[in-house]
Amino acid sequence: MSICSLDTSLTALPAYTPSAAVPSYSPEPGHDERLIERAPYSKSRAPTGIFIQKSGRDTVVLFGQEENAEVPTYRRNGTITGFVSIEDRDGVTKVLLTIKGKIEVLIPGGGFVTKTIVDEHRTLWSSENSGAPCPGDVPFSSVLPTTFIHEDRTYPLPPSYNASLISIGGADVKVHYALSIVIFRKRKLSFLSAKNTTSVRFNYAPRTRPARPIHPILTDFLSDIKVAPEEWRQSTTLLAPRATASVAPVHLSFFTPAAEIFALGDTVPFHVQLTGPAASLRAFLPPAPGAGGQAIQVSLVRQLIAGAGAGASVRFTTAHATLASAPPGASADAHASLDWTGALVCPSDIQVGTFDAGVLKAQDFVVVDVAPQGGAAAPFARARHAHPVRLVSDPWPDT
Repeated sequence: MSICSLDTSLTALPAYTPSAAVPSYSPEPGHDERLIERAPYSKSRAPTGIFIQKSGRDTVVLFGQEENAEVPTYRRNGTITGFVSIEDRDGVTKVLLTIKGKIEVLIPGGGFVTKTIVDEHRTLWSSENSGAPCPGDVPFSSVLPTTFIHEDRTYPLPPSYNASLISIGGADVKVHYALSIVIFRKRKLSFLSAKNTTSVRFNYAPRTRPARPIHPILTDFLSDIKVAPEEWRQSTTLLAPRATASVAPVHLSFFTPAAEIFALGDTVPFHVQLTGPAASLRAFLPPAPGAGGQAIQVSLVRQLIAGAGAGASVRFTTAHATLASAPPGASADAHASLDWTGALVCPSDIQVGTFDAGVLKAQDFVVVDVAPQGGAAAPFARARHAHPVRLVSDPWPDT
């Protein structure tokens, strides 16, 4: 066994050169720099106005509201802060704050459904716990809950919502919240007590943003999807011909932005493609250039469901899309395609986005309606393809 000796002599190290000083930081690029990407950041201004509600000689004042707001508004984790001004304090025995929230749903076939989702009581002042007379101004501060329990499941507190759909079957849906200040007074000539209640309805409007921005169609869709396929979500369905028809099936492909979460007011691009033999696709062409009756219609549809599971429901259209089509250019025995590119504006007048509150669910779908030319004589029957999306309150912040 041989043992190798190691040379333990050290080679001289190079002379140390101090590093240059770290430059001072600036959030903006210097004259020789450029901004590559900026992370989105949005910080909204907290409102500083007040809301006043009077009832007799009692006045409720709420802080943190927009100037001249007709109804107070609170966000997720919002704190209801204010005070009640009591002009007549004689005989006051107790001042009580109550906060209530309720869902009320009337859908044909489902009956009337009601659910209390917030029911909080808090004593602000009591003569039993105070040796002094009731003060003229009694302050209060209470944080709104963010969830509630329904049938042993926890759900987020739904936003305030009001949808009266008398024209489509008589459905009526309400999600409403209110706070009340109750002032108890002892009557001078009776052992009974009197009370005065000041109620204030308020909007609960939790804010949510999409997880990513909407990818726009930069040139044309077919070129764009080759460059950025990860920015699009494809859903497909097969359009089978009638049993009496002698044409082949047609495949429908529907492309939407991969985000699939859109803000109220957003413009959402999409693309619809029908592929199959040209002989089959002729059923989806207008009878003449420029003729009406387009085979493809795209719309945004909301479904309201009362109760758990497949409860009673009602559907209504909230927006219609604009489309532009391109005819196929193939021979009768070759496979071809029909393409439509369009945009759908998510309406802001439906008040709130998608939500699930157990006893009431609001779902949103982008719906593709396919109506072949020829009606009952067409080789294909009418078809509908629904793609679920989620609508939220706030858009992706600008960079």
